Amino acid sequence: MYRKYALITGFSVGVGLAGSALGDDLPDAVATIPGSIEDVRIGGSWENGARSGAYRIVVTRSGGDPTIARLFIQWLAYAENGESVVDKSIEITELADLGLDIIDYISESDSDGLSVYIETINPTDGFDETYELHLFSPTDYRFGPASN
Repeated sequence: MYRKYALITGFSVGVGLAGSALGDDLPDAVATIPGSIEDVRIGGSWENGARSGAYRIVVTRSGGDPTIARLFIQWLAYAENGESVVDKSIEITELADLGLDIIDYISESDSDGLSVYIETINPTDGFDETYELHLFSPTDYRFGPASN
């Protein structure tokens, strides 16, 4: 029994050391993501001349009662070596100012930018409402109640 345990432990330690020897910092970076970041999704892709990448949608929530969500949009740019970096990052402060929680959202991208349809709930009275976000650039977007 002891021998099996020693072999398994030795294998585990060996794998752990091999992973560290490769210089992969990604597991450590993932471990540092704050607990308030509760949802991260790729929302679509973008192109600007020779540059391209993906939109990343990030939802954070404050703990306690009531729970309030905040919404961030990031432009991930693809480097020539295949790596991606955060090129731009903005918060949709208009949503945070409403003091709502996000139930769900869907997104779609096209040549004009990114559209996000956001289902919210008011944590104080339980009423739900849908909002639209249309992003054309990090400095040009429209946010408001859904038009449908």
